[in-house]
Amino acid sequence: MSKVKRDDNKAKWEDTEFPLVCETCLAGSKGRLKRVEICRSCAQAKNVCQVCIYDLQYGLNVKVRDKILKEYGSGGPASAVPQSLANRAWFTAQQERALSQGQNMVGEVNALAAAKLQEMANMEPRYERNMAKLCTFFARGECNRGDTCPFRHEMPRDRNDPFAKQNTKDRFFGTNDPVANKILGRQRRRDEAAMKEDADGYDKARATLYLRFQGDAPYPNLTEPDIRDQFYAFGEIVSVRIQADKGQAFVEYTEPDATELAIASMNRKTLLDRQIQVKWARAPKRGDVEGPKRGEEDTSGNSQVTTVKPLAPPGSFSKSHIIPKGLTAVKPPAHVAAIAAARRKNAGGAPSGVSVPRPGGGPIRRIGTDSAKRVAAPSKPYYPSSDPSRLGTKAQDPS
Repeated sequence: MSKVKRDDNKAKWEDTEFPLVCETCLAGSKGRLKRVEICRSCAQAKNVCQVCIYDLQYGLNVKVRDKILKEYGSGGPASAVPQSLANRAWFTAQQERALSQGQNMVGEVNALAAAKLQEMANMEPRYERNMAKLCTFFARGECNRGDTCPFRHEMPRDRNDPFAKQNTKDRFFGTNDPVANKILGRQRRRDEAAMKEDADGYDKARATLYLRFQGDAPYPNLTEPDIRDQFYAFGEIVSVRIQADKGQAFVEYTEPDATELAIASMNRKTLLDRQIQVKWARAPKRGDVEGPKRGEEDTSGNSQVTTVKPLAPPGSFSKSHIIPKGLTAVKPPAHVAAIAAARRKNAGGAPSGVSVPRPGGGPIRRIGTDSAKRVAAPSKPYYPSSDPSRLGTKAQDPS
């Protein structure tokens, strides 16, 4: 008998018979029989399950994971797999050598990208993916097995439904994955809702976050050591303000990067056995330096709008200038009181011995050339600054 020729490279592809599978594909008592879709080397290079092609660490699609890593400046460049058999064998050998040396093919993940992926992660087992496939005979109305049929007796999806067109190749390369598009769309709408919530005239605080317990009162007894124990690892904390009756607090860092990392890491996490919501705190509006931040209420009592009333016209009396109780009214000088009384009369003329000042500082002359019909007027206008009885003025010339 002729011996089967063994390839040295292919002999090293599989070091163990147990595949790399996630918890969802491994568990489930009523799950269908599955098979591995990709080899172990490809699964290690992408860090995915060999059956469902989902990320083993975060439970996300390859497209979602790579997009988050690219947005946050992490992860290595995606290498294109050759199409020819010879080039693909060389590529596989290089990939196997890099994996044996412990090289990370996905790329190093920074703290911010890891926090974002952890926020979007869904590591709970989803056993609905292990359900049996649809019975094609039932769809045509020809299945006669009844309850003993190992396939599901349900009608298939519409052919135009994007979820009805899924394949392993698109999921592995992240090119046309409808499930990944749905996850990214949901995350985009969530981010847009958060931006719309902060677009009502407020700006984000420079390095302050706002945390609040989910649900209604009563809230846990929140203390400053509890907050510092959970948030000190992200950066240096400047101050912590707690509003225990409202179940919320404000944490200020020295750097905005530390605040962003804390928000991405602690949002929707548990604190004192209760889920919390962590967001950016709101800065006061422009012109409102003492305005409340996110979650705060204006308790200063100065919420009423103060209206500025116009001054009364010259010679009239304004009711807004009422002297409060406890204060003594200051009487004006006698000549000023006489001038004000003369203006209020309008028809009676000025009191004797008092020259009423005219606008413009001079006598008013009527139209005409006859000097006899001219109205007599004071020879000089009256200026309070030239009154000799006022302090700091010069005496008038008696001539």
